[in-house]
Amino acid sequence: MLILALCLTLVPVTVFAASAAVTLNPVTSVEQGKSVTVSGTSTLNEVIIQILRPDQAGTVFYDITKVVDGTFSSTFTFPRTEPAGTYKVAAGQGNQVDTKDLVVTAAVIPPGPTEPEIPGTITPPVTPPVTPPVVNPPGPVIIGPVGPQAPVETGKPVTPPQTKAPVVTVDPSKFVVSQTTGADGRITNIVTVDDAALAAALAKAAGQDNQGDAPIISVSFNNKPGESVKFNLSASVLAAAAKAAPDIIISLQSNDGEYSLPVRLIDLAALAQKLGAAQADISIQVLIATANADINARIKASAQGISASQIGSAMEYFVFAEGNGQTFEINSFGTTYVERSIIAAIPDGATSTVVLYDPATGEFSFVPALFVKQADGTYKITFKRNGNSIYTVLSAPKTFADVEKHWAKADIELLASKLVVNGVTNTTFVPNKDITRAEFAALLVRSLGLTADAAAVSFKDVKSTDWFAGSVGAAVKAKLVEGFIDNSFKPNAPITREQMAVMVARAISAAGKQMETSSSSAALSVFKDQASISSWAKSAVSQAVEAQIINGVTDKTFVPAANASRAQATVMLKRLLQFADFIN
Repeated sequence: MLILALCLTLVPVTVFAASAAVTLNPVTSVEQGKSVTVSGTSTLNEVIIQILRPDQAGTVFYDITKVVDGTFSSTFTFPRTEPAGTYKVAAGQGNQVDTKDLVVTAAVIPPGPTEPEIPGTITPPVTPPVTPPVVNPPGPVIIGPVGPQAPVETGKPVTPPQTKAPVVTVDPSKFVVSQTTGADGRITNIVTVDDAALAAALAKAAGQDNQGDAPIISVSFNNKPGESVKFNLSASVLAAAAKAAPDIIISLQSNDGEYSLPVRLIDLAALAQKLGAAQADISIQVLIATANADINARIKASAQGISASQIGSAMEYFVFAEGNGQTFEINSFGTTYVERSIIAAIPDGATSTVVLYDPATGEFSFVPALFVKQADGTYKITFKRNGNSIYTVLSAPKTFADVEKHWAKADIELLASKLVVNGVTNTTFVPNKDITRAEFAALLVRSLGLTADAAAVSFKDVKSTDWFAGSVGAAVKAKLVEGFIDNSFKPNAPITREQMAVMVARAISAAGKQMETSSSSAALSVFKDQASISSWAKSAVSQAVEAQIINGVTDKTFVPAANASRAQATVMLKRLLQFADFIN
């Protein structure tokens, strides 16, 4: 397979000729950051797909895909970092290759309001950005001196994660540092860590007494204000360390932010196949950067639209694999939540939240985060998500006229201020209204910081055009929901307390929280109506009760078939988030 991949890689596009063995379908033009599908027919068993930059200046996408019943298809998201232009798509093997042009256009941001995620909620209009974000492209162009890091006077560095394990620091004198200047004039420091120094630190961390915590090594760079840092690490060294100590973490720190990368997430074999490179020749690059002035201006404008204000600067975190002259963005870590940290000054009394900023829509979404006040009054903010993007801190205080005297007032206001729940209108929450299965699934997906995925849903009563399709799909993908035996989801039916308990128990697992196994009968014995809890729900109800996320309607009754209200759902979500260490 590798030989076949190399054959395709080494054949110039100018000699590709259409072959009866492979026929590509026309490729629809795509905006930056949008998904594109390459498909066609072939008599081969599998085809290699490449998308090459204009003038053949490297490969944007590489994949090997099976041919099933004479057809093949591969879908990927076109990187935001690639410029608009005409790209060449090639598919096949050896000299049996067909090509098509792919026209990539600059992202166009539609003005006006977006469709609300839950019926009845109000989504304010989004201020359209002027230009798409610019992320310094990977691949060093050396414009400055190469050599050990020189001391730099700058701000307060981010401290490593809190752990009982002794943190092993990689000697910064072993770094080789170069610089690139992006199209926006920003400087990025390329910090290449010596393989031997990295391997020695990883081995030391794995071999010491870590008191039950994951071994951690620290790689830090003292950057100047306004400069980005891209750490360059040998993938083969990380993979070897992951085999010796699967739970080892590498903490990459600049003066602006910290990224805790579990090395077990580096799938070297898959990356080698994607890049068409030998495993020993792949590097992992982690970019930590403050967002530029344009991005921050657009964030401030969008924040004003939801009566929020930005605190500090937005941060960009990206991970790339590079090899064979190609770059692949690693943007999903499956079910693993990867931690990042920043230091920020939070105004006294402010209810703050970390959010993901989507530059394509101008919208924000909740990101799980803990705020810990430091001795100097600043806050270390540790947030976690299973992907990379642009993040910022918002202060978005929210209240509703109809919860002023409600028993759930504090929890409703807290989660509304964190952009987890919305009101039915800007001023009303309607706390006692029943919540539907689709609405609760959407809230659960939002609470876990998951990405909508309408393609993952196959229930007969959920259409791709439904407002909740993306959320239900994400819930299916994360194994939060399964549906009914007739392949229906019943999205508009009120959710019962026992159904909610099942979703909550699965969310505990999805959040990476482990619970001690115990007999369900012990936790449920206090309820006189425990016999009325469905057999398929007993274990989940027991877990949710033990975690103190769901209580009985009274001290002696659980009432499993009762419908849950919007207020009850909000309180349960708040307890879930605290139990999972997703909020303070």
